[in-house]
Amino acid sequence: MSNYQTNQEQHSCLPLAGRSFDGDLFQGDDAESRQCLAAILATAQVGILVIDAESHVIVEANPKAVEVIGVTRDEILGSVCHRFICVSQIGQCPITDLGQCIDCGERQLITARGDYVTVVKTVAQITIKGRPHLVESFLDISDRKRTEEALRESEERCRDILDNANDLIQSVDVNGSFIYVNRAWKSTLGYSDQEIASMKVFDIITPACRDHCGLLFQQIMKGVVVPRVEVQFLARDGRTVVLEGSINCSFVDGTPSVTRGIFRDMTERNRMERELSQSEERYRQLVEHAPEAIVVHSQGKFLYVNNEAVRLFGAESRDQLLGTPIVNVIHPDYRDMVRGRMRELETPNTVVPTMEMKVMRLDGGVIDVESVGTSISLNGEPAIQVVVRDTTQRKLLEAEREQWQKKLELKVEEKTRHLKEAQAKLIQSEKMVTLGEVVSGASHELNNPLAGILSAIQLLRSSALNQPILPELMDGIDVLESIESAAIRCQSIVEDLIRFSTQTRCNFAQMDLNELLRDSLEVMAEEFVRAQIRVEWRIDPELPAIEGDFVKLLEVFTNILQNSKNALPDQGLVEVSTRHLKKYGETQQVIVSIRDTGCGIPSPNLSKIFDPFFTTKPVGKGPGLGLTVSYGIIKRHGGDIDVRSTVGKGTEVVVTLPVRQPEKQGSAPA
Repeated sequence: MSNYQTNQEQHSCLPLAGRSFDGDLFQGDDAESRQCLAAILATAQVGILVIDAESHVIVEANPKAVEVIGVTRDEILGSVCHRFICVSQIGQCPITDLGQCIDCGERQLITARGDYVTVVKTVAQITIKGRPHLVESFLDISDRKRTEEALRESEERCRDILDNANDLIQSVDVNGSFIYVNRAWKSTLGYSDQEIASMKVFDIITPACRDHCGLLFQQIMKGVVVPRVEVQFLARDGRTVVLEGSINCSFVDGTPSVTRGIFRDMTERNRMERELSQSEERYRQLVEHAPEAIVVHSQGKFLYVNNEAVRLFGAESRDQLLGTPIVNVIHPDYRDMVRGRMRELETPNTVVPTMEMKVMRLDGGVIDVESVGTSISLNGEPAIQVVVRDTTQRKLLEAEREQWQKKLELKVEEKTRHLKEAQAKLIQSEKMVTLGEVVSGASHELNNPLAGILSAIQLLRSSALNQPILPELMDGIDVLESIESAAIRCQSIVEDLIRFSTQTRCNFAQMDLNELLRDSLEVMAEEFVRAQIRVEWRIDPELPAIEGDFVKLLEVFTNILQNSKNALPDQGLVEVSTRHLKKYGETQQVIVSIRDTGCGIPSPNLSKIFDPFFTTKPVGKGPGLGLTVSYGIIKRHGGDIDVRSTVGKGTEVVVTLPVRQPEKQGSAPA
C-alpha cells in the first residue's frame, strides 16, 4: 500500500461524534455548522451510513454510499444492514454484539445486486436524540485491489521471466551489493542466497578483469551507455566463466541508484568457436597440403587453388592461376564436355561423377587427369569445387602392367607347354622302362629260336650242296636263302631291341661336340649332296667340351640327320646350331638344334615318335627303333631330347646335354 493510499484511508476515518446531518434528525442552534457538515457529507468521496445501533436500521446515507450500494436513498433508508450492506448475520454484529472496534479495516460490502465490494471501513458510535447510533464511513478500494492484483501478477510474470531466462541477470546497487540475481546466475556460478547477500560484485570478477570492470562501472555510473561488455566471473568451484552482455544504470533525480546487467555464458560458445577455428585450420591445412589438386572456380574463373594445383598446372605461384579462365587449362578436345558439366553443377548440392580428361600445363605440356566436381557456396555465392588427380603415372603403370601381364601370360603358356612336355616325357620315360622290360625278355626268348633257325638253315644248305644239283633242289635252296634273310633281319631287330633294353655301359670321355656333329654330317654328306640338301652351320666356337660317349652320340645325331633327310624334298635345308646354356645355380648345359624345312610331323604322331616300332616309312624300310634308341642314349647321358614340328614348315630336334656327368656315373652302367 502506498503512502498516499494510507493517508487517504486515514483521512476517511475521521471521528463523527458530536456531529449531525441536515434534516429532521439534526437539530441545533448552529445552522451554519449544520449546513457546512451537510455539504461535506454530500460531496465526500467516501460512503457514509448512519445506523440505529439497537434496531440496525439504516437511518441516513450520503450520495457516495448510495452510489456504491446501487439503489436509491429511499430504498436504503429503513433497511436492516445485516445481509444487505454487512456480511454479518443478525446477532453477530462486530460492533454491538462482538464489541469490536473497526478503524480503517478492510471489509466486504454487499451491494443491492448481491455483489461483494472491498472497502476500507471505519465505524464510530454516537448518540442521536438519546439513542445510540453507528456511523459507518467506507471507501471503495475494489479498483485499487484489481490494480494491485494486476501489478502483482505482472511482477510475478516478470520475475518468472527473469528467473527462467537462460541469460544471467543481476541488479547491483551503487555500493556494488547484489539486489537481485536470477536462477541462471546462481546455477551457473554456484553461489547460495546467503553467500550472495554478503558479496560485492567485484568479489566474483576475476583479478585480470577487475581494473577494466572498475573503470567500466565508473563510466556506467556517469550515464555512459555500454551496449556490449565482456567479463570473466569466478564461479564458486573456482571455474572462470566467460560472459558477454550489457549493463545500464537507472537514475533517481539525476543520482545513480541501481545497475542492471544481462549476461550470456560464452564459455561453451567460445569452446565451440575454438574447436571450429581449429577444425577450419585443420581443413585448410588438409586442403593446402592434399596430394591431389583442389580448385574452386566461379563464373568460369579460378577463385582458389591449393599447392598441388599450382604444381599440377606448372605455375610458379597461385597468382598465375587466380582470376584466369579455367578453360585455359582444359585441353581443347575436352572443353565442350567441361562446359556441360559446369552447367550441371549450377544446381545446388550437385556432384558430378568422375571424368577422365586431359589438361594443359602453363608450359604447354599435356597430362592425363581424372576430376570430380561439387557445387558449393563460397562467401554466399555459388561456386564449384573440383578435385583433380594426376593419372599420368598411373596410366604408365597400367600400360606397363598390361605388358607384364602379356609377358606373364606368355610365360604361363610357355610353362604350361613345358609342363605338358615334361608330363609327356615322364609318361614316355615310364613307357620306355616298361617296354624295355618287356622287350628285354622277348628279345632273349626270340634270340635262341633265331639262332636255331639259322643253324638249321646252314645244315640244310650244306646237305643240299653235297647232293646232285637238280631243279627241284635249286628251288629249295632259294627258299632256304629267303628264310635265312628273314631270320637275319629278325636277328638284327632283336639286337636293336637288346641294345635299347639292356643297361649297356657308356664310355664317358672329354669330347668336342662341334667335331662330333661335323663327323655326323660327313657320314650323311653323300646322301645330302645326292638330294641337293643345303646345310647351314651355326655352331658356337666357344662351346665347352663335354663328357660323353662319342660312338653312341654319333649314332644319335646321324639318326636325327637321317630322319631330316627322309623328311625333306629335293633342295631342302638343314640347319645345325649349338650354344652354351648357363644358369646361375644350375648345371651347365649345351644345346644342339637340328632343324629342317621338311614336311613336318602331324600332331597326333608327335607324341608317338619315341615309341618302339613306330614309323611312317613303308613296310620293310626300317623297324622304327632309331629315335627310340636315340632317346635311351640321351637319357643315359643325363640329357633330354625334344621334338617340335609344324606340318608344312618343318621339324626341329633339340638335344640338351650336361657339360659334366655326375661323379658316380663316370663308369657306371647307364
